[in-house]
Amino acid sequence: MSETVTNFTRAVELFDAVVAAVPDDAWDNDTPCADWNAEQLLRHQCGVLDALAEVARSGVVNRPQMAAETDDPAGRWVTTRDGVLAALAGADLGREDDYWFGSMSFEEFLAMVQWDPLTHAWDLAQACGTSLDLPDDLCEVSLARVKSLGETARRWRLIGDEVPIADDAPIAHRYLAYVGRQP
Repeated sequence: MSETVTNFTRAVELFDAVVAAVPDDAWDNDTPCADWNAEQLLRHQCGVLDALAEVARSGVVNRPQMAAETDDPAGRWVTTRDGVLAALAGADLGREDDYWFGSMSFEEFLAMVQWDPLTHAWDLAQACGTSLDLPDDLCEVSLARVKSLGETARRWRLIGDEVPIADDAPIAHRYLAYVGRQP
């Protein structure tokens, strides 16, 4: 398994661990993402990963759409988690195409999307009062990927405005600050 697939899988597993810890009565809690509660954030994450899984399975590149409302957010997540991980098992990592962030290999595309489940794991944990330590290595890789987009990520509203933070802050805090979170 490539390091990119391993890192992406770890980010998905991190999000999965947070979903498993969300109390049933916390899905309406606000998140650090403006205009999204915990259930809406999960639906967003399902939409992103469902679209990525479709690319991996079929090669068809469609923009992600918010997943439909559900009475069972955790169950909806399990379907997405299992689907994306199964799709990655058979993905052609070298396949070149015009993905959401431009022309690149599927492996580069996967590396680019990795920051989404990583960031939203933290967001969901914040919404539900769960403690979460983001892995330094995933934060470092994700920070480099998001920075490689330049101002495009902010223009497309994929990340918020950078939050000021000390240069010597832990990498997880610098990553979160860069994507517009208050660590």
